[in-house]
Amino acid sequence: MKLTAQELAKKIDGEIQGKSNTIISSFSNIKDAKKGDVTFLSNLKYEKYINSTKASIIITPKINISTKKTIIKVDDPVKQFSAILEIFKPKETRKSIVSKKASIHKNVKIGKNVFIGDFCIIEQNAIIEQDCVILPNTFIGKNVKIENSSQIGPNTTIYHNCVIGKKCIIHAGVVIGSDGFGFVKNKNKLSKMPQAGSVIIGDNVEIGSNSTIDRGTLSNTKIGDGVKLDNLIQIGHNVEIGANTLIAAQCGIAGSTKIGKNCMLGGQVAVADHIKIGDNVKIAGKSGVIKNVPNNQVLQGPLAFEIKDFQKSYVHFKNLSKMFEELKKLKTKQNIAKNTQK
Repeated sequence: MKLTAQELAKKIDGEIQGKSNTIISSFSNIKDAKKGDVTFLSNLKYEKYINSTKASIIITPKINISTKKTIIKVDDPVKQFSAILEIFKPKETRKSIVSKKASIHKNVKIGKNVFIGDFCIIEQNAIIEQDCVILPNTFIGKNVKIENSSQIGPNTTIYHNCVIGKKCIIHAGVVIGSDGFGFVKNKNKLSKMPQAGSVIIGDNVEIGSNSTIDRGTLSNTKIGDGVKLDNLIQIGHNVEIGANTLIAAQCGIAGSTKIGKNCMLGGQVAVADHIKIGDNVKIAGKSGVIKNVPNNQVLQGPLAFEIKDFQKSYVHFKNLSKMFEELKKLKTKQNIAKNTQK
């Protein structure tokens, strides 16, 4: 596909600075781009590449930029570049095929235009609604429901009674509905507590590769609409995650914790069990959250607290050795002064 700057600007509602007939046919990042590519600038620390990049068109914020390059100014370069990627992204088309190598129980209900790959196992009373894609080697347990237009990646396991909403993307190796980590101590032995709940996943949810979501003990583990989970995330039993929350890789959410809407958790955040995190909360990577968090907070730290307080404390922490030496000198001076007075 080839587009001129004028055509591209019209599609992304941008303002052209430079030649409107400049042609692009592909995309790249600003450092590696070549002639014919469109790229973008959102973080101004990369502004130094504007004149050195070989990209033919650069998508930029609406700021003053001195360059001979053709640029298109937009309100949100990341959002608008994402729209460009959608234009160039090849559309995946799969025929409506149910592999003869799949093992599907006779009571399974399969909608129109469904693709089911080789060696999938689908147990009794499962429902696969229209336009779904189930890639090879996937296991779908009894009474599972997968709603319209969802895609299940290869080697995925969805245990019995779980529900996957509409237009979800479940990447390779995800496990949904395995038993929660529940045990009862009986004298010197640990007895397994049956996990009788399930997992309910809303619409437009994306779950990264090799993430796991445990079923509830009695009630259900719930993932709200629009939630985005990165790779290698552990969600414990009875956890509830509110709509449009983003969680980065290697986070662990312990059982029965509730996370609100529109939250953001950085990589490797650990969240203790049975706590409540409000709406619009941001938690920096590698933080540990052990108590309730009100709405609209920004946290950081091994035992996370308000980010500005943490950063001030961290500055002091780095200076502890220097402060200790200064304290020793003060004590020495104080002792000398006392001895002199005697």
